[in-house]
Amino acid sequence: MQAIRTLAEFVADERIIDWLRDQIGQNHRDSKRGASLVSKQSSLPMHCSTCTATKACCSSYVIVRFYEGLVIADQLKRTGRDSPELRAELRARAEAMEATPVREWFTPCLFLDERERCTVYDVRPTTCAQLYVYTPPELCNARSSQISSYTPRKEVAAANQVEEAFRERLSLRRKVGRRYLGVLPRMVLVALEAWDRTDFRDYLRQLPWPTDEAWAAAVSSPA
Repeated sequence: MQAIRTLAEFVADERIIDWLRDQIGQNHRDSKRGASLVSKQSSLPMHCSTCTATKACCSSYVIVRFYEGLVIADQLKRTGRDSPELRAELRARAEAMEATPVREWFTPCLFLDERERCTVYDVRPTTCAQLYVYTPPELCNARSSQISSYTPRKEVAAANQVEEAFRERLSLRRKVGRRYLGVLPRMVLVALEAWDRTDFRDYLRQLPWPTDEAWAAAVSSPA
C-alpha cells in the first residue's frame, strides 16, 4: 500500500521543488537574455542593470502561478522564516491586494528587506524576473505611461507549460475555465497552509480559484 504523504513529503520524494527551481531559473536566464537582445538590436539602454532608484518595480501588483508560491514557501520553510506572524502578514497583504484594482496597487513587496533587497531572489516569480525596462527609472516611480519594457512572450508560454506539467505531477487536474493562480502573498500562504496536509489535493481543489473571465476582468479593470 502506498504511504499517505503530506505535500512537503510528496514534493521532496518526487524532487518536484528541485525540478521547479531549475525551470524557474532557466526562465529567469531566458528573460534576461531576451531583454538584453532587444536592448542591443534596438539600441535601447537596459536601465535595470544600473538602477539605484527606489524599487518601484517591487511595489507592483504581482500575479503568480501556484507552483511559484510553492517554491517560495519551500525556501521560507527551509530558512526558518515560516511563522504565525508571517502567515498573518501574508493573509492581510493578500486581502488588501485582492480588494484593490491592479493599477491602484503601489506597495513595497513584503519580501523586500530594509535595504530593498529581494529576500527570495533566486526563486522570485517569473513576473518579477521578466520585468526589464528601457526607459529611465524616474518614469517607473512616476508610474508613467511612457515606460518601455521587455515583452516576454516565449517566457510566459514556457511558464504556462511548466504549470501544466506541475499539475500533472501533483495529479491536480485543471478545472475547466479556472486557473491555479493568484496574487503573490495568497499563493505563498496557500502553499504554506497546504504544506503539512495529507489531503492537500482536496484542499487545493476546493479553493475559489478565479475563472478565466473573472481574472481577465480584474487585470483589465481601469485605475
